[in-house]
Amino acid sequence: MTSRRHVPLCVGVTWACLIFALGAVRVVTQAPAGSDGWQIAEGAAANMNPVPTSPAVIAKGQSLYRAKCRRCHGADGTGRGPDADPDHPPGDLTDGRRASRNPDGVMFYKIWNGRSKPKMPAMKTDITREEVWTVIHYVKTLRR
Repeated sequence: MTSRRHVPLCVGVTWACLIFALGAVRVVTQAPAGSDGWQIAEGAAANMNPVPTSPAVIAKGQSLYRAKCRRCHGADGTGRGPDADPDHPPGDLTDGRRASRNPDGVMFYKIWNGRSKPKMPAMKTDITREEVWTVIHYVKTLRR
């Protein structure tokens, strides 16, 4: 008899925990103005690159870029690769003015998760997190 009285309490506590948990996991659901369709997780911009930069890291990042990114972003990073969508060209990675909108954490999120429209493939099934951070170090060398 006592356990039946606790059922409504348990259900209520469970719902409260679920609502709290869902509220804690907030993702931007609308693309903000000037985002080019990107939906970036809240707090992504604050993520810092954990991979220390060095000439060897830059070289590895360049190799990964050539293998995974060059076909769309182009050899020089201007977004004119052979597989680039002419109607929705990839971002110009050489444009230093975009750096403030694309700190390391945002670049990581974009590379790791991709987007569907305009298309950018998610790299999370192709390369490791550390490799994404390595590519970011290289991409930053392309900025003018």
